[in-house]
Amino acid sequence: MQSFYTRLILLAVLLVSVGVGRTMADDKPEPTTQPANKQPAAKNDRASSGESRVDAVLDKLERKGSDIKSLSCRLIYTFTTPGPIEGIVDTQEKIGSMYYVHTGQPRFLVHFTEKIADGVKNSDSEYYAFNGEWYIERNDRAKTVVRRQMARPGEKLDLFELGKGPFPLPFGRSREEILKHFEVKQKSFNIGASEKPIHLRCLPRPATDLAERYKYVDMIIDPISDLPVKVICERAVDDSVITVEFREIKESADIDANRFKVPTPTDFQESVEPLDKNEPGDAQP
Repeated sequence: MQSFYTRLILLAVLLVSVGVGRTMADDKPEPTTQPANKQPAAKNDRASSGESRVDAVLDKLERKGSDIKSLSCRLIYTFTTPGPIEGIVDTQEKIGSMYYVHTGQPRFLVHFTEKIADGVKNSDSEYYAFNGEWYIERNDRAKTVVRRQMARPGEKLDLFELGKGPFPLPFGRSREEILKHFEVKQKSFNIGASEKPIHLRCLPRPATDLAERYKYVDMIIDPISDLPVKVICERAVDDSVITVEFREIKESADIDANRFKVPTPTDFQESVEPLDKNEPGDAQP
């Protein structure tokens, strides 16, 4: 099983991955007829956050999710842990790049090239990748590579389904699915300043798995591109806060498929974890 720390990295990072909003239900054909005593649901019958402006933002995020097939960006990741004395925190910062493609099975690569902790900088790379079948972590400082099979060959897997997938996201989903799992509010609203970022706070619904993991997930959204430019989440277990900034975002980026290959150097230790070694058809990475 992947670590809680890794899940949080990917939760924050993949919030920008807008093309993952379709669930298995989205692939079901619409009924051609309806019972005589039922009428199609009106738009105002949809699930609502209680704020029309928030509903409008959620709908824009969903539409954006169906439009973008690839993107790349610069990534600044900050992990802040509260210390034993109030006001004193421990901060680690990682800087790198993210590449994402959604043509069929989604693929992504997060490559950190710089880390700053306690004022000390190092350039040992870290990789987090999914190639459509295998999830790969490579740590150049530790000289380790871990490959975990997430899907079998040809299998379609919704990795990001809220409440079920290994990387649950409140982004790129339908308004109904987001509101099923989160209460969503707009933290501030600037009348007449539509160019200013939109700040959404997503609070996990009580008594859910997500509520056990996270206190909140905040999205700072650029109203021009309808893309998040910052994500902030606080985990429930220790009040640590993850902040991820997305800079120099390029939509419809031309990304080479080889970008998602993470090789294992000869002097590294590699661990391979198939889904089930006893079942036929399991591929090797």
